Amino acid sequence: MTLWDRVTSMMALTPRFDSVEPLQTRMAIDSFTSYPGLEEQLLAVQGLTSRPWRYPSIREALGVPAIFGAATFISNQVGSLTMRALRNEVELPPADRPRLIIRPDPFRIPREFYAGTAWNLATRGEAWWWVAARDVDDQALSLINIPPHEVHVEDNRDDPRYPIIKWRDRVMPNRDFLQIVYVRDGLRGVGPLQMCGAAVSVAVESQEWAANFFIEDGGTPSVWIKSAVELGEDPLTGVHEADTLRDQWMNKPHNTPRITDPSIEDVKLMGVNEQGAAMLQARGYQNAEVATMYNMDATLLNAAISGSSVTYQNVGTKFEDFLRGCLRPNYLEPIEQTMSDLLTRSTVARFNTAALTLADIKTRYDVYGVGIDKGIIDVPEARRFEGLAPGDVENAAVPFSPPQAVPSTIPVMRTAEPVRCNGRRMRGMVLTKCNRLLAEQGPFTGTCPRCGKYHEAAA
Repeated sequence: MTLWDRVTSMMALTPRFDSVEPLQTRMAIDSFTSYPGLEEQLLAVQGLTSRPWRYPSIREALGVPAIFGAATFISNQVGSLTMRALRNEVELPPADRPRLIIRPDPFRIPREFYAGTAWNLATRGEAWWWVAARDVDDQALSLINIPPHEVHVEDNRDDPRYPIIKWRDRVMPNRDFLQIVYVRDGLRGVGPLQMCGAAVSVAVESQEWAANFFIEDGGTPSVWIKSAVELGEDPLTGVHEADTLRDQWMNKPHNTPRITDPSIEDVKLMGVNEQGAAMLQARGYQNAEVATMYNMDATLLNAAISGSSVTYQNVGTKFEDFLRGCLRPNYLEPIEQTMSDLLTRSTVARFNTAALTLADIKTRYDVYGVGIDKGIIDVPEARRFEGLAPGDVENAAVPFSPPQAVPSTIPVMRTAEPVRCNGRRMRGMVLTKCNRLLAEQGPFTGTCPRCGKYHEAAA
């Protein structure tokens, strides 16, 4: 090859500015993502893992009494609270509260709706609300608590602000599907059971080991008999002499004296260490770990922690710590803010947590007496603090949902096409078709706000 041929070859390999081929781009390594190594990838292909422990399922984790107790304690506490409404920072009377916060789900009592939301947050790390019905002003009328495992979320490449939400393989409008997260991790929420896998695995495995010890494969012999001579197989019967000796010992009546000959060197009763067999120390330690996972005091789970206890005098303080460290930031605040977004801009939803942190009755009445004597509060205010005043929010009746709040169909029964009004209206001096958009997805039941025509499940 001549020198000119070499120069021509090098020029041909050099990219030209007018070339239609794109220039080479280099991908930067994302320092915020921990990519698995080759060993982890090969194990994942075979369905294995390099960890010495496995991730338990949510059902297995809830089989641990401490975890189940923490989740139910939190969810039932949230379900026992009453929702208040404040407009321009002034609390509304119970009768003027929006019907949505009084009975969100038309098919269930409020306790089940709020407790179910907190249960999903505590066990799945997220909760989903479906706005099942809206009024003519486009305000939410009813909410349905959707199981998180039925919801699938995908990234929307066209508009990352609005991810693709699917419920039962049906794409749902983002405005009608509201997500409440314990901690957000990408498109989904995670909670204690999802992030504390090693601690949950220890709790599950220690409990299963203890159960297997007593029920299935474990256990120790109740009596140990040591022979003074070597035992072997009986040449006449073919039965081992150890089996014959054991059967002779077991065939004797219980609670009767036993006599041995010089061929028996020693007989011992083998007891079982119940604490060691049940792994009580390890499981007791896990109770404290579970309480730490949920940011609550271990004594609220009846866990015996050295130097701590719940007494009649400090129970109010314990629940105050529980409210501030666990309930308020992780459960109440997300639910309150999501509910407030569904109300009018001047109305805010807040849980009434006064009854949760009440001190003992003697302390409360002493404080009321001092406050009344000093002119800080009066008797009606003290009665309102105790929930004894007429019309108190804690004693207010829960009305039924309006008929418009009851969804006639579920999303899998709806059509994907928008519903428009086929009524008539006067436009200028000409009678024209209304064509008002009533719903993005059918069917629609209600009155058209433009022409006033009533539609019965229009699709």
